[in-house]
Amino acid sequence: MKAIAKTGCLLVAVLLVAAGNVAAQIPYESPYEPDAEKIPYPHRFSISGKVTYHTFWKQGLLKNGADFGRPGLGVSSLSGVGGEFEFDYHLKPFLVLSATVGGYQGKTEQYKIDIITGYVLATAKIQKVTRLADYYVGAGLGGYFSRIKAEGTSNALKPGIHGLVGIRFHVTPKWSILLEDRLALTMRAEEGFGDLDLGGNFVMLGGSRHF
Repeated sequence: MKAIAKTGCLLVAVLLVAAGNVAAQIPYESPYEPDAEKIPYPHRFSISGKVTYHTFWKQGLLKNGADFGRPGLGVSSLSGVGGEFEFDYHLKPFLVLSATVGGYQGKTEQYKIDIITGYVLATAKIQKVTRLADYYVGAGLGGYFSRIKAEGTSNALKPGIHGLVGIRFHVTPKWSILLEDRLALTMRAEEGFGDLDLGGNFVMLGGSRHF
């Protein structure tokens, strides 16, 4: 009986030591069940490059080409490509502040018209962040400098407003592909522009690098 008692006490002691070792172990965290409080904060900054396709509003010299001695001139006549670079500061996961510099060209051989416009924009965006993509809308202010060459050359510098909607697809943790559409309105450019709005519609495809 004494042998059995000694053996029992030894087993209990071993079990207590084993239980203590198990309790001292760091709890196992499954990679498939992440702690909601440990989801990483979005990147603070990002830089984007975009290729744009620009179309004017049907205003100014495009509203009625015949009034300017150019019958048949319309919105599609001066549609053209452009590009821009954008710097984003992610103030909050849902709030982004952006600075953009870009330009576009519109050209038609029919009436020897060539329009080149550069712009600088400041934009605030509200976005929904998900693991696969970010969805966002935004609005802001900008300045547009434009030069038109037709019978003569005219320059214009006008302020404007804009609104946009877009989606950013995450390819890797630091790289994304984006699709965006922006609508812009400016004060009318006069003289050789024929009271033209320098804004219009910008359809964009680009890439972003986060850091």
